[in-house]
Amino acid sequence: MALNSHYVLDNEIEIVKADLKEFAIHYTIYRENIFFRQSWERRISIFAEDAPCYWITFKNRRIGGVCIEPNLLSSFFLETPFQDILRVLIPLKKFLIHCSDPSKPIEAFGILPYETEHFLRLGFLPSESRRVMIRPTEIFEPQEWGEEFEAVAPGMDQIDRIAEMLHESYSDIDRIGYPGDNTIDSQRTALEYYFVHNQDEILKSASTIIYDKQHNNIVAVCLISLWEDLPLVSNIAVMPQYRSRQLATKLLKKAVTVLKEKYDVIRLFVTIGNSAEALYYRLGFYPGLEQTTFHLPLRDRSF
Repeated sequence: MALNSHYVLDNEIEIVKADLKEFAIHYTIYRENIFFRQSWERRISIFAEDAPCYWITFKNRRIGGVCIEPNLLSSFFLETPFQDILRVLIPLKKFLIHCSDPSKPIEAFGILPYETEHFLRLGFLPSESRRVMIRPTEIFEPQEWGEEFEAVAPGMDQIDRIAEMLHESYSDIDRIGYPGDNTIDSQRTALEYYFVHNQDEILKSASTIIYDKQHNNIVAVCLISLWEDLPLVSNIAVMPQYRSRQLATKLLKKAVTVLKEKYDVIRLFVTIGNSAEALYYRLGFYPGLEQTTFHLPLRDRSF
């Protein structure tokens, strides 16, 4: 269902198709910089040309914005001085249900902590919460791996073995550490994309695979990518039986040290509740606001 440019949601609230650049400017000003984007240009260039951006108006006055399309709501914000989130969400939910395919999930992405209570009151349930963390790059002491392990640079010839290792590392109780579909095929596809799009030598030098020499198994991996012109921990994982041996700490310290030559900061994404979050805090990563993905159960798609 393609949406029109203007909808009357109730006798006071309407949504009107927004100019993309103007929407991005207002979104950037009135919504926290949860991704730690380092420049104004980068912050306002995040929306695709076909993004379904709408102004929210109250009594013909603009009070915020939202990206909305069938089965999906995101990028919700209100502009000061208007702060009545629930007053806006009630008609937005009704409209979202009306325009959505009833056979598909309805989801709300990127909901911030001060907004979550209102989504919960309207019957939305949380699916996952994540945050971005950031720290300065820094020169640490050279990392020693010991006689048991060997550290090598990752390459495309290792994709199958890395995919199998990641699949096992993110299985069962460790599923919370990986936000996507955890199959060997999906891991392989993600790795193929990673190696094609991260060819800079400094990224290769900052990334590491750890082998158990005795069994010739990959036991840990850290892959550094470039995201929005700054380094990102694309993936870090340690096989369950090799944890509590400081491997993840050493991998991150090496990456942070290598990247210091060219970059001032490094970022990562973490799922709230992942045990690795404590490690990142200990290593000096600063947390951004968490953002939650909600879904609307079938039983709450009515008024």
